[in-house]
Amino acid sequence: MPKVVSAIFIAIFLASCSNIAQESQNQTHILMEYALYDFPLPADSEIQMDNTVILGSGDMWAGQIIMYSSSSPVNLITYFTENGKSSSWILASSTISERVLLVFNKDDRIATVEISKGKKSLLSLSKTKVKISINHPNSINNSSNLNDSKLKTVEAELESVE
Repeated sequence: MPKVVSAIFIAIFLASCSNIAQESQNQTHILMEYALYDFPLPADSEIQMDNTVILGSGDMWAGQIIMYSSSSPVNLITYFTENGKSSSWILASSTISERVLLVFNKDDRIATVEISKGKKSLLSLSKTKVKISINHPNSINNSSNLNDSKLKTVEAELESVE
């Protein structure tokens, strides 16, 4: 009997893991289809589906993917700036230090590319980590009004305490 219970528990656990993996793949697909459909991605990039995040829905969403590339950070900077320009993404700002930060604009969308050295293991070559975050138009449209409202509430509470 304990073996049957263990087998059922393992089957349920594996099914839930499968559902989580499927949801992650769905989120990656949505992000690629709606946000990054025209953003250049290196051919050698390996998207980490576990780290794909989508917040919001409809016109009010933003997302992030993390990927690894065999290319060096310098080659990736060149790739994103050249291919971004040919895809009508405008480089708005950049910061180059230990980590590279590139900010692109297109049609009210903002794409932020963060490039850093990835993990190096004994069995594989070092890969460069790339995090791409993108905001769809209106994804943060009313956030300042919401923050103003919260700020007024906090100020009112502080005044009542004094």
